[in-house]
Amino acid sequence: MTYDEFLEMLEELELDLDSASEALDLDIAKIKAWEDEEEIPKSAEKWIRKEKVEFAELNNTNEDNNFDNEGEGEGEGEGEGEGEGEGEEEELENKILEDNIDINEEENQEEV
Repeated sequence: MTYDEFLEMLEELELDLDSASEALDLDIAKIKAWEDEEEIPKSAEKWIRKEKVEFAELNNTNEDNNFDNEGEGEGEGEGEGEGEGEGEEEELENKILEDNIDINEEENQEEV
């Protein structure tokens, strides 16, 4: 995967280089240096692809939940719009941190 493809995927996932830097435990400057390389590191490629799958699953889950709740009657629409997205963002950040730990553990095992 090229650096430009990596940036495109970040944009699709509504993430930025700060998010990638935090998740991969790398300085932004180091990530930007990938632009001069033919391909980004495999660990970064694996992380971004995993994020894309989880992002798609998260979006599908939300749509399914909204569909299931349609027309159920009492309590319909309750709480809509309040704090929308706050929990999701925190959940995504936690997921990124968990993935980063997994990636780092895998890299450490590969080095041994």
